[in-house]
Amino acid sequence: MQQNESEKLTNAIEAAKSIGRFYCKFISANDVDLTGAHQVGLYIAKQAWNIFFEEKGVKGENKDKYIKVHLDGYYPYESRVIYYGRGTRNEYRITRFWTNSPFEKAEQVGNLIIFMPMDQENFKVYILDTEDEIEKFIDSFSLSLMDNNAVYNGGKVKDIDLSKKLEKEIEEVVYVFEDFPETIKLAELARQIHYHVYKKKSFPPDTMILEWVKTEYSVFRAIERNLYKNNLSYDDIDPLIAFASSALNRRKSRAGKSLEHYVDFLFSSYRIPFSHPGRSEGNKKPDFLLPSNAAYADKSFLDSDLIFLGAKTTCKDRWRQILNEANRIDEKHLLTLQQGISPNQLDEMADEKVTLVVPKPYHSLYPAKYQNRLWTVEKFIHYAEEKYSL
Repeated sequence: MQQNESEKLTNAIEAAKSIGRFYCKFISANDVDLTGAHQVGLYIAKQAWNIFFEEKGVKGENKDKYIKVHLDGYYPYESRVIYYGRGTRNEYRITRFWTNSPFEKAEQVGNLIIFMPMDQENFKVYILDTEDEIEKFIDSFSLSLMDNNAVYNGGKVKDIDLSKKLEKEIEEVVYVFEDFPETIKLAELARQIHYHVYKKKSFPPDTMILEWVKTEYSVFRAIERNLYKNNLSYDDIDPLIAFASSALNRRKSRAGKSLEHYVDFLFSSYRIPFSHPGRSEGNKKPDFLLPSNAAYADKSFLDSDLIFLGAKTTCKDRWRQILNEANRIDEKHLLTLQQGISPNQLDEMADEKVTLVVPKPYHSLYPAKYQNRLWTVEKFIHYAEEKYSL
């Protein structure tokens, strides 16, 4: 029997802490055969090989094993983990997962799947399908899935790839902090560090916004490690619980604001006119109104010359929050870092005249037949530039 959301999340966190090892990722369109590619099964990042195998796959050879999937709330069933090393392929996948599962696989796009090895043949598996569940799990282990995978192994996390030079720069900077900086200061610091390391390299806006977010996350985690290193040896459980709660709240607060800071900076760098936060009917505060709050309040200003942009790190549930935030603007834009959304949800967004603005590297994670509906960050910038004759 399937369990409710709170039980599922609690079980997932407790199991992950107890087992101490897991691999998680967002389910992409490719994982459920919605991209037109010929690959079958769930893609597994190469860095997660030791979660599923005792030895790393060797190029030129295929290997596989059968595992028992213990999906939370359902009877166990068999799946197959395969390493494809022959020919041009060099990847890991899990097959026979969807055929034996109780799910409609197309509706799982954008959900978080977690594999925890109980032993070499048995895996606890959880699929979290609401933003609250996903964020709480990610925050509990201080994960980032910007590269759509995270390996947690005995307290150590491998989830994003940074250059050695950038890692070194971050480590040198964090030791000056005796407390956490405000979120806007953290965002500014991340941009400064990134620019200092890559000042001779040019990034398009779609890549740039992802680079900033990745860098900030790494800066935050480095500061967290440095400041919390003495809090991790409490003998008394009460201070430890209070510390853990404080850490979780701080992680959630930072993540919720950083994207807005980077959109703000990006618009300013392109000299696009905007107000952040916006102000509309009933003192509502949309994330961004273009060209300005004054223009929105001016009834003589054409509705068609107004632009609404929401900014949400994830939006599979929360996208509906923007629908009534600016009544003068029928067609709304929503910038998100969401890595894939199901076809049904994308159809619902289209019905409500919501256009998703997604960094270009993430477009391939969406169902193929819906990718032409997505805007890139660069396309949105050009749209605003043309409207306001910049």
